[in-house]
Amino acid sequence: MRFVSVQALFLFACLSAPAIASEVSDLLKKMTDADRQLNYQGVLVLRKSNDLVAMRIEHASDDRGIWESMVSLNGEARRVVRVNDEVTSVYPERQLLTVTHSKNKHTLHPALPANLQKLESYYTINRLKDDRIADREAVVLDVVPNDAFRYGYRYWLDEKTGILLRCDLLSEKRHVLEQMMFTLLEYLPAAPVSAFSVIDRKGFKEKRLDPIQPVQKDPVWQVSDLPTGFMLTQSRVRQTRKGEILHLAYSDGLASVSVFVEPTGAVHQKREGASMMGALNAYRTNVNQHFVTVVGEVPAMTVMQIAQSVSPVNAASAK
Repeated sequence: MRFVSVQALFLFACLSAPAIASEVSDLLKKMTDADRQLNYQGVLVLRKSNDLVAMRIEHASDDRGIWESMVSLNGEARRVVRVNDEVTSVYPERQLLTVTHSKNKHTLHPALPANLQKLESYYTINRLKDDRIADREAVVLDVVPNDAFRYGYRYWLDEKTGILLRCDLLSEKRHVLEQMMFTLLEYLPAAPVSAFSVIDRKGFKEKRLDPIQPVQKDPVWQVSDLPTGFMLTQSRVRQTRKGEILHLAYSDGLASVSVFVEPTGAVHQKREGASMMGALNAYRTNVNQHFVTVVGEVPAMTVMQIAQSVSPVNAASAK
């Protein structure tokens, strides 16, 4: 599950619920300060479909930036380390190390989206009864979508610090699709000893998943039928062994969808139509001798509508 822009929820709640504006404003300040000021460690449990993964978390911040480490405690051994915008995943059993970069990628506390004031058109925030998570008092916010094109969210936040303690991703029928929850959380007076430690790369095969490339400012492909509120946030061309793949990313500030366009000659054994894995829906189709794949943690109808409206810019403007 992507840990979406929780800060946006607090700001939206401040704008939409005057009765609790002061209280939520205080929590918002704590939330926005937490990622860059707090040091903590704990155990986080993730549930996706029928898979349950426990991870040990360490988080630190100093004048060099933000550092975060997640180590799997069951299943395949894995460690994910984020230092500012660089994310490194280490797989000891496979002797594999992968590196990816993204200025917008944050594991627990993403940056505020640009369209905060528009969120009330797409979601309704409800304050639920307070709860207790990881032996800490938690404020509970229920985020209900106003249409069928996006999922809902439910957040439990530490009343004192604003840290996200639990997050549920909810289907159109309000069923839980994915969950993440701290079962143990300890705040630290200073960064852990291992913070900003250099990863030992000796003996590992290193693979860079997204070589840094210039942003494509004027994409030659576009989506003509986006659900209300979704805006283009990223446009990049990825170089692969089989050719170029265009990646377009769209978001409404909480939900996000990725569109991939590649020549059909570079694609093998891919089926058209819909597919689903847990909360992740995908839809694939052929357009003008190109294979279009749309994927995101949104309802199936959303990725289908987007995929069916992808077209070359020239073709769309000629209609």
